[in-house]
Amino acid sequence: MDEIGCDVIFLAGHLKGRDEILSLRGLIERLEQLGHRSRVICPSIVSDHGFSDLAECPGLARRWQRPWSVRTLDLAAPSGRPRLLHVLSAGMAEAGLEIAEHWRLPYLLCVDEFPRRDARLRLSRNWCRGLIATNSELADALRRDYGVPGRAIRAIARSVAGSTGQARPIRSGRVPVVGAAGPLVGGSGFSTLLTAARKVIDAGVDAEFVIAGHGDDEGELRRRADRLRIAERLTFADEIPAGLTFWDVLDVYCQTSVAPTVGRPLALAMASGVPSITTDVEGLRTLVKDGETGLTIPHGDANALARSIVELLTDRERARKLGEAGQDAILGEHHPDREAGRLDEVYGSIVAAGLGPRDSGLADRIVGYEAASGVDNGREVGGFGLAAVPWLGPES
Repeated sequence: MDEIGCDVIFLAGHLKGRDEILSLRGLIERLEQLGHRSRVICPSIVSDHGFSDLAECPGLARRWQRPWSVRTLDLAAPSGRPRLLHVLSAGMAEAGLEIAEHWRLPYLLCVDEFPRRDARLRLSRNWCRGLIATNSELADALRRDYGVPGRAIRAIARSVAGSTGQARPIRSGRVPVVGAAGPLVGGSGFSTLLTAARKVIDAGVDAEFVIAGHGDDEGELRRRADRLRIAERLTFADEIPAGLTFWDVLDVYCQTSVAPTVGRPLALAMASGVPSITTDVEGLRTLVKDGETGLTIPHGDANALARSIVELLTDRERARKLGEAGQDAILGEHHPDREAGRLDEVYGSIVAAGLGPRDSGLADRIVGYEAASGVDNGREVGGFGLAAVPWLGPES
């Protein structure tokens, strides 16, 4: 990177999770140490966020308000206009495109979940400088199944804010808690968790269960819990709580996905030292080595999930070792220093190549992509096998 660094605008979605805010703050602090000056723009954020330079702009998340909001943004900084826009999630792709086009800014777009089949991702023909995939398997899928040019993708793992404590053994004297988190949709596999919960209780293990998330399947999951007679043992939380309580109260974490996913909640659980069980689906294989940093089971297999939960709840030493190994692995691969160093290289290459408009070639291709959740409306996605079609550029 050049000696004066780079003024970067980070465009985020709704920032309300403590873990995501701490992770972004850690990244920005490392980038500042490398000479970059950063600002954050987002539609909304919780109070006491701790960012020194942040603009809250609700209109960016509302399609009918977005054009006016983009025009009225104040992108001036003491050192002048920013040189680069970094869009942190595909859910903000449309807003990022409009900001880049209006303010004539080169930008990077972070692709943070696996593609869906029923939507498209629009990119700027002249200003998009590439995609950042937060998972190496996701980068491979974008190249393999959707025809994204390899030169346009960088695989950079998103950092996590690590726990200050050690991995925790299952604590005696209270009922252990088994947790899961994610969108309440079929692809998250929570129905399998409920069936496994029934089997765990039938095995004579006293345990409580909690699912953090929201989505259209909540009603059906609640009815299933009633049919399985586990409703009194199950708590639904709207989302991962903003305080310290969620990871701290868990004794075991379960990532039960049946569709490919980057498994962000799994990474956060492991970073907090929670012994974790995951399904063997694309995206999660990069996070867990079976028997070393966690346990891996076939997706949809409630019997295997129940056996693994019972194993970790009854063998406390085994759970402790898996939690510690998982924590070490995640904090090594997803460290803020590592992410900042790789982004520093990417920013430098973009600046060196020139900041003016340039046909990226990305507008020759399109990928079917739904930015919101990365799951296929509950349909299991084993392999996409979709024909690549041209990528949309901005409307002329």
